[in-house]
Amino acid sequence: MGVDFSVQGASPLLRGIARIIYAVVVAGIVYYVLGTTKIFTNKIQLNTFAKVWGFIFGICLGGLFIVISVLAHSALMIHSQTLIADTLMAFSAGVFEEFLCRGLLLSAFVDAFKKQPYKFTEAALASGIFFGLFHFMNLISGQGLQQTLQQATYAFVIGAIFAAIRLTTNSLTWVVLIHALIDWQPGISVDHAVNTITSWPIFLAVWGVLLAVAVVFLVGFDRSAVKTI
Repeated sequence: MGVDFSVQGASPLLRGIARIIYAVVVAGIVYYVLGTTKIFTNKIQLNTFAKVWGFIFGICLGGLFIVISVLAHSALMIHSQTLIADTLMAFSAGVFEEFLCRGLLLSAFVDAFKKQPYKFTEAALASGIFFGLFHFMNLISGQGLQQTLQQATYAFVIGAIFAAIRLTTNSLTWVVLIHALIDWQPGISVDHAVNTITSWPIFLAVWGVLLAVAVVFLVGFDRSAVKTI
């Protein structure tokens, strides 16, 4: 918000440049604090249960990511009048939010829940909750309450999904790239407010299923980690 206020009234390109510089600085600080982008020194060997649900998880994520983000957004971005600025804005969101939420916060919650039997599941959900709550700041910019509630809800689910990817790959690279591509939309450097509302029953059904699949996979991951760590 401070960065946005400091470049208020500037061109979309200047705002995008300011955002990416800030994101890189924050990522550098997080990396300095953690000393690594990894959580594990050894790769977690998934058990059969985790592999099966990992496959289901991948299908659900693939449908969401490939259909909605890559194909739809790529088609729209061809006609974007602010392509470079939109790209910088999307990539800055991926770097900043992933290093903060899936880097710093997830690592902190893993440490906080280290004595719990399902510490990675709990840490993923906790970091997802914070990720969702962060989006309530959009109310300050004039975004509607209903839109913000839905945005915070799916941000929570996406946060848990990204945490699962972060844990499985033991890297921040993939979540940064996926996040950036999801946000890669025409006009995001001009106005990133959500203006549409999905029917709540449909909304809850879709995101509820994605959350359930992510949680089941995370439980399987926790069981695998016990045998590996």
